[in-house]
Amino acid sequence: MTPTIQVVGVGRVFGDVEALDDVDLDIRRGEVLAVLGENGAGKTTLMRIIGGLDQPSTGHLLRNGEPFAPGSPREAVEARIALVHQHFALVPTMLPAEIVLLFRAERERRCDRRTAAEQLRVLAADLGFEIDLERPVGEQSVGEQQRLELLRALDSNPDVLLLDEPTAVLTDDEATAMLDVVRRLAHDQDRAVVLITHRLREVIAAADRVVVLRAGKVVSPVSAIGERTPESLAAEMVGSEVPAIARKDHNRGQQVLAMQQVSAGKLTKADLSVREGEIVGVAGVDGNGQVGLELAVAGLARVTSGTIRMGDVDLAGMHPRARIAAGLAYLPSDRYARGLIGPMLCTENVMLGRTPWRLQDITADTSVRMRRWAVKGEPHHRADSLSGGNAQKLVAAREFSEGTRLVLACQPTRGLDPGAARHLRQQLLDFAAQGGAVIWISADLDELMESADQLLVASGGRLLGPEERPFDRTRIGLWMGGAV
Repeated sequence: MTPTIQVVGVGRVFGDVEALDDVDLDIRRGEVLAVLGENGAGKTTLMRIIGGLDQPSTGHLLRNGEPFAPGSPREAVEARIALVHQHFALVPTMLPAEIVLLFRAERERRCDRRTAAEQLRVLAADLGFEIDLERPVGEQSVGEQQRLELLRALDSNPDVLLLDEPTAVLTDDEATAMLDVVRRLAHDQDRAVVLITHRLREVIAAADRVVVLRAGKVVSPVSAIGERTPESLAAEMVGSEVPAIARKDHNRGQQVLAMQQVSAGKLTKADLSVREGEIVGVAGVDGNGQVGLELAVAGLARVTSGTIRMGDVDLAGMHPRARIAAGLAYLPSDRYARGLIGPMLCTENVMLGRTPWRLQDITADTSVRMRRWAVKGEPHHRADSLSGGNAQKLVAAREFSEGTRLVLACQPTRGLDPGAARHLRQQLLDFAAQGGAVIWISADLDELMESADQLLVASGGRLLGPEERPFDRTRIGLWMGGAV
């Protein structure tokens, strides 16, 4: 059978960066093909070429055996190819039905909002999704927004579906449900589905075949999942086995931050404290007050009650420059909304909030930081040209600085490949071992249980705990599920 899409010798060069090099790939109906690779390996670039957002420098595509060169996303949609982006292409102020109408072809825009809403409801029900049609997109959880992204793509009835990290912002239960839908789309509806994910166990659970890219090249040809393991796939991605993180018990010193009876956003009368040499983990299903906690500690949200203090300094409402001067480093959960300014250069992003530098000094400093954190890019590149994982590493490269006393790390490894995630986790552990304090908010319970000294659980806007090592996973699971 002729593959639905064939990628033949495709290369893509951006300036002096070779994103793809002689890539061959075939995509078939009725199966899920997983595309794996480190951050910056070229996965998203490949999907953008197939989806009409970018053009190859060399090579070509075939569609059902015929030459195919989509010059725009609309041409790809007309060829029944849909791309679900890693970063949502949604308008926060719009209702779900309005989003669907926005993305429809010109000939279908006469459909009224009520009809579009009913069509969206039927499509969601067919996939087993619940969708709130009356609430603006910006007021919905990240899980709801991810489901809407998939529904928006399916509204064009594609037979090729390109999914770029569809579970990166989902909890484990949400990810499991999403992957079940992905398999049904391929196996029951005979669509060709391409899945980019860093969650290796998801590949084993959901994919039929897998291909591994490294530095823009195919290093492991397309093959059936068979007896593949997460460990063997990780080794292929990074060229060697990913070592476990090294966690050492260490002395905890004086209190660095004290939060008492704080309410902000969905967070209600929460207490939290962290000491020198300590990692305090905050687990929980997204939407239970974590964003309120994050923004309150970062000084970016109005605290309606309670206090947050680092020594004699009140962090509530603090200007970012004063926050940095107080010794607080911040890795935001949304690196694009609160961590980087996309159109600015990497050099300019590293300067944000810092004392003015001479240009040549900050360029040299940025280069050193980017090498230290293995950021694939150059100081003169725009931040929005980086892959999601490399953007996260650039934020970390800026925030880990001399004089930092407390790191507020919010979903720090979300979207990172195993090697990069391990490196960032190790940096946080080493920072604590040297006497630094860490507040680590994550939806990845395994990550927190491996790294934290104390665990709190965000549930219904409250912070439950703390729980000291060794952690009782059953109790924490009950807290996360609201069974308290």
